[in-house]
Formats: sequence, structure tokens, C-alpha cells
Amino acid sequence: MTLDMRALYYIALAQLLAGEHPEQYEKTRAIENCLNQNFTIISNKLAELEARLSYVENAPDSP
Repeated sequence: MTLDMRALYYIALAQLLAGEHPEQYEKTRAIENCLNQNFTIISNKLAELEARLSYVENAPDSP
């Protein structure tokens, strides 16, 4: 079973600061974007490793 990690760990910081500290809004949006890209990369790597592991577990034994 594959989970979409982005749905579990999506980062949304900029909306919290937009009203209180508008000068920090763009910097926070950039940090938010980097965090979400990192989570996407990690999610993709986990899916790849899960697929490899499934293949190894289900592959017939080689003589």
C-alpha cells in the first residue's frame, strides 16, 4: 500500500505570517516551497524503494 506523503506532511507556513508580518511573507513562502519539494523527493524515493523491495520479495529464486 503506497501512501501519498505530501498529503500527510504538506507544509503551509506563509498563510500564518501573511497578516502579522508581511515583510517575512516572501521569505517564508520560499522556505515552504523548499520543504514541500524535499517531502516530494523523499516520497518519490520511498515509493521507488518500496517497488524495489516488492520486486525482490516476489522474484523467483535464481539458481
